[in-house]
Amino acid sequence: MIKSKPGVLILSSVIVLAIIFWYMQKEPYSTTRVVNSLSEKFEIQSTQIGITDPVISIDVYDKNDIPEVEKYLKENLFKDDLRHYEIEIFSRWS
Repeated sequence: MIKSKPGVLILSSVIVLAIIFWYMQKEPYSTTRVVNSLSEKFEIQSTQIGITDPVISIDVYDKNDIPEVEKYLKENLFKDDLRHYEIEIFSRWS
């Protein structure tokens, strides 16, 4: 009984420290970060997030990527951002 209490305390401490470490490593959410991450997954010509005009504009190289980019944004942007911003995805090249 005496040996199990310190073991439980040590195990609990390790779990709590691991959760804190994982949480601190996770980057905080931002609209800019989500929009910038598009270039890691798709061929993006340019992006712009309006400050005074609430529009997110994304210019893709291939017009066939537009549905996938739209889906990615809907899955990764917060619902408040989706309500606040109008999203324009277009291609000048194809």
